[in-house]
Amino acid sequence: MEHLFFYLSIAFLTTRLLWEVFRYNGKISPLAIYLFIYFYFCFGPYIAHMMGLSIYSGIKTAYLYEASLAFFLAIATMSVFPSNWVGSLTPNHTLVVKQPILLRQIAMFFMTVPVVLLFLLAFSRIGFAPYDKVQKIQAVGIGHYVVLTLWPLFLFCYMTVMPKSEMDRKTFWQFTGAVLFYFTYCFYMGERDFALIVVPLYFWFYKEKSIALWKILLGGTLGGFAFTMMSAGRSTEFEGGGLGSFLNQGSNLMVTSNIVSWLDQGELVMWGESYFSGFINMLTLGAIRLTTPLSIWFSRRYSSAANDGAYGFSIEGEALLNFGYVGVPILFVFISAFLAWTYQGFLKDRPVGVLLTYFNLFYFVYAIRGESLILFKAFIYCVIIFFVLLFVSQRGRMYYRI
Repeated sequence: MEHLFFYLSIAFLTTRLLWEVFRYNGKISPLAIYLFIYFYFCFGPYIAHMMGLSIYSGIKTAYLYEASLAFFLAIATMSVFPSNWVGSLTPNHTLVVKQPILLRQIAMFFMTVPVVLLFLLAFSRIGFAPYDKVQKIQAVGIGHYVVLTLWPLFLFCYMTVMPKSEMDRKTFWQFTGAVLFYFTYCFYMGERDFALIVVPLYFWFYKEKSIALWKILLGGTLGGFAFTMMSAGRSTEFEGGGLGSFLNQGSNLMVTSNIVSWLDQGELVMWGESYFSGFINMLTLGAIRLTTPLSIWFSRRYSSAANDGAYGFSIEGEALLNFGYVGVPILFVFISAFLAWTYQGFLKDRPVGVLLTYFNLFYFVYAIRGESLILFKAFIYCVIIFFVLLFVSQRGRMYYRI
C-alpha cells in the first residue's frame, strides 16, 4: 500500500501512452510527451528514494504518500479524460496566412540580432571568468530575461508560417544557425531549460512525416541524460551518483511534499486566488499583480535565506494550494483538453493550432515545475506577437476560410 499510487500511475500512464500511439498511427502526441515528462519530473525523486539513492534534503519524506496521491490524480485524469474527442470539437472556419514573408523576416530579425548583441555584452563583462549562473545574469542585467522570454515566442511564430518543406537550403541553414547561436548563448549563461525547445523543433521538423517510435524513445533517453549533464556543478546533493542525478531532475516532489505538510499544519487554502491573479496579470500584461508569484512565496516560506524563486514551484502544488486534492483533476482536465484541441489544429494545418502546439510543447512542459502565471503571461505574449506580426505582414488584413 505504501507505493500504491506510484504503481497505479505507471499503469494509467502506460495505457494512455499506448492508446495515443495507436490513435495517431504511430505518431507521438503532445499529450503523450507531457504525460511522460510529468511522470519523470514528479516521480523521479520518488523512484530514487525507493532505490535507496540520495534525494534532496528539502523533500518531506513523511508526506511521500500524500504527494504521490496528487501526482496520481494528475496522471489518472490525463489518462482517462476523453481529450481527443474534446479536441475534435473545432470550429469550421479558420485563420489563413496568405502573406507570411514579412512576418518571417521580422521574426528572424528578433531571433538573431538581440541574441548577438546580448552575447557580445555578456562576453565583454564575463569573458571566461568562473561565474555561476546568478552572477552571470547579474552582469548582463534584465535583457537576459527579456530575451529568454520572447525568443521562443518569435521562434514559434516563425515555424508556424515557415514549414520545413518550404525551405530552401540557404533558409534552412540560416534558421539552424539562429537556433544554435541561441542555444550557445544559453549554455554560456548556465541556462538549461532551452533544451526543452528541442521538442517543438522535433514537431516542426517531422510535421509532414512520422518517425519510428524507437527513435523517439532513444532521443528522449539521450535528451534526459544531456539535461542531467547540464546540471553538473549546480548542487552537491547528488555528486558521484549518475542514476541519482538523472532521477532527481524534477523539483515537484520537494515543493508538493512541503505544500501538503503545510496544509496539514493549517495553511489556508487560496480558493483560486493565484489563478485569478495570474489571469488579471495576463489581461493587463503584468501591470496589475494581485498576489506574489508562488515561486517567490514558496522560497520565502521555506527559507528566509533563499533567493526569491530559488526552488521553482509545481503545477499540481498550485492546484493543491487553491482547492486541495479536488483541484488537481480539475486543472489537468483543462490541460489535457487544451493539448488535444491545439494538436487537432496542428494536424489540420490551422495556423493557430500549429502555433499553440509549439507553444504547449515548450511552456506547458516548462510550467510543470512552475505555476499558472508562467502559462498566462507566455500565452498572451505569444498571441499578441503572432497577430501583430501577421497584421503588419498582411498590411492590416486578416483572411479566413470555412
